[in-house]
Amino acid sequence: MSIAEIQDNKWEVEAIKPPIKTPAAIGVIIMMSGFILFFIWVLVGAVMGSFTDVEEMDFDKVQREGDAVD
Repeated sequence: MSIAEIQDNKWEVEAIKPPIKTPAAIGVIIMMSGFILFFIWVLVGAVMGSFTDVEEMDFDKVQREGDAVD
């Protein structure tokens, strides 16, 4: 390999790396993190709802009945 080929390969390796320090890249990372956290929250809620007793899930109905009695 010649020196020119080695330097060309180094340039190609640097060009392949995505820019993560730009404002747009940081914004995309924050946005994707928010989406990931939202979907984790939805999945956790779905699992909790699947394994929770129906009586425990009627908190809204109990709260409305309690307000009407007072």
